[in-house]
Amino acid sequence: MAAAGYLTVEPENGVTPVSPIGWTPSLVDYENHAAYRDLVARPSLKTRLEATGIFAASMAKLLLKRAVKYEFIPFDVRTDRSPGGRLRFAGAALQNLVSGDARARKLTAAEADAGKMVQHGIHVVTMPSDRFEALDAAARPEFDRLAARRGKSNGRRAFEESRGQASRAAQHELFEAIEATLREAGVFAVASAYLGRRAGLIDVNPQINDVSDTFWRDIFPDAELKTLPPTAYCHRDASGGDLKAIIYMTDVDARTGPFSYVVGSNRMRIKRLDDLICEANDSNGLAGTDAQARARFAALPGKLRQKGAFGNDLTPDSPLGREIGQGLWAVTAARGSIVLFDTKGIHRGGMVESGERRVITCVIG
Repeated sequence: MAAAGYLTVEPENGVTPVSPIGWTPSLVDYENHAAYRDLVARPSLKTRLEATGIFAASMAKLLLKRAVKYEFIPFDVRTDRSPGGRLRFAGAALQNLVSGDARARKLTAAEADAGKMVQHGIHVVTMPSDRFEALDAAARPEFDRLAARRGKSNGRRAFEESRGQASRAAQHELFEAIEATLREAGVFAVASAYLGRRAGLIDVNPQINDVSDTFWRDIFPDAELKTLPPTAYCHRDASGGDLKAIIYMTDVDARTGPFSYVVGSNRMRIKRLDDLICEANDSNGLAGTDAQARARFAALPGKLRQKGAFGNDLTPDSPLGREIGQGLWAVTAARGSIVLFDTKGIHRGGMVESGERRVITCVIG
């Protein structure tokens, strides 16, 4: 339960939670998609071999990461190359390897917020002004460093250029401020009930986006798109089942890049193999929409033509595209709002059309 002063935010009117989606590769019709159909019909042998090799290597790496629950290992442990750091990483990996990952799906009536999380995949709460001011002060140095590093866009700024990586060792005060906030807001309690284990803060990523960012609109660069598809940038994360909490550090309206989530899409029914195939292609570059990525993706066998970043490939009249449109909640909210969500639900980040958006993305595991 959240402390006094924290207010829960409900989905806006008109948003309809989607029914559990049964995922199959055929939900995205690449054989008849204008940007893929010719590539699917006539892949060269060279491209087939390249694509298969890329996929095989990425799948092998992914299976190892999933076995040790790589995303649940804190940044400081993952990146410490010292002998002691290597030992700590090995210990964390071994502990994750033998631990379970069962999720709580049967919750008591008293766990109302966690119950909603199970049904919706998303939980939003706004913190009081005094807590926000303390968090803002702790985060300001990191945003200053990120703004200086980010620099000016040349029209080709990649997503990762707008995102920082805080370290618990170097930014201890920021981690403490975030943990205190998430604890008071009841976010850790909701996440723990949802995951079926005690949840904690793993990673902290400050992020700045503005109108000069083009990564979300630069799709099919070799084709002339008059308008983006309504589901542009919608995706499921290539991750090991962690949760994320996005903290709004600025007010976010419809044009300043609201985080959007398809309510109920966390309940998607997808086979484990299909999920791994999607994750592999999202991590190996084959999920891209440039000409080379599309050619290689199209050259894969039909079973392997799956990706979590499928929103750019959906046509407006597709059944999945229509369902996503009905359940998509654009979370417009004041600064100090916290959006907890299941990364395996369908979502998209801020697509900024006006002003600037600052958020802190936290991995909860």
